Amino acid sequence: MKSTHTAQNQRQKNAKESTHKRFSPPKNRLKAFSITRIKGMAVALAATAVAKAMTKAKTAYAAGDVKEVTDGIDVLKDLVLAAVAGVGVIFLAWGLLDFGTAYSAHETSQQSAAIKKVVGGIIMIAVPSILKVLGAT
Repeated sequence: MKSTHTAQNQRQKNAKESTHKRFSPPKNRLKAFSITRIKGMAVALAATAVAKAMTKAKTAYAAGDVKEVTDGIDVLKDLVLAAVAGVGVIFLAWGLLDFGTAYSAHETSQQSAAIKKVVGGIIMIAVPSILKVLGAT
């Protein structure tokens, strides 16, 4: 009787283990959202946008007016500069928030990192003006 009871317990234990193994979730679900994959998608999206913008450009001939072509390029340039300035505003706000938090906690290393974010945000906001001063736009 004891051996039958032990064999029955062993079968139940094996059934639980096999069920647990079969229905256990994958250990690394965030692998699909890795930074490398997100960067790759961003690069692909940017390349698609540039390719689409270039296919919309019209052919300029020597005898014709090039204003149509330069207008399209200027729109693309303004879009990129506006995106950089927008990211700069986000970094500026993020840096100011981090600096306030670090200042209240008396954390000097976090304060210096926050100041770097603030300066980086200001530079990113000023990129269009800097390019105008340098004559690049």
